[in-house]
Amino acid sequence: MNSFARRPANRLQISKVFLSLAAIALIGGAAIFFVSLKLQQHRLGELVRESERQLREVRSRNQDLQSRIASLSSRVALRQQLATGFITLVPVQNTAIARLTPPAIATADGGLRTAANQPLLR
Repeated sequence: MNSFARRPANRLQISKVFLSLAAIALIGGAAIFFVSLKLQQHRLGELVRESERQLREVRSRNQDLQSRIASLSSRVALRQQLATGFITLVPVQNTAIARLTPPAIATADGGLRTAANQPLLR
């Protein structure tokens, strides 16, 4: 018998180990990426729900204010405020009235001279 004979050994093939590790790393990275996307999706969903809730509140408040404005500016409410003396009516003064000049008549040559200074045209 040969005492120097090699015993059979189970050798690891390094290429298969690296291939397995690369596959595991790729699958793990994809799983982490998927989980992070799902978390971001849930966070954005919560933000959208919160924004929609705020929008509903603002719309309902706006509708309430519009109805209040309509009731306060109604003819009946204004008459009541006038009767109680909360508001008063003041006649319009002559200086606050805008008066329109009569329309300009075209000259014999057909041109209107309303915007020009007459002394500058000579």
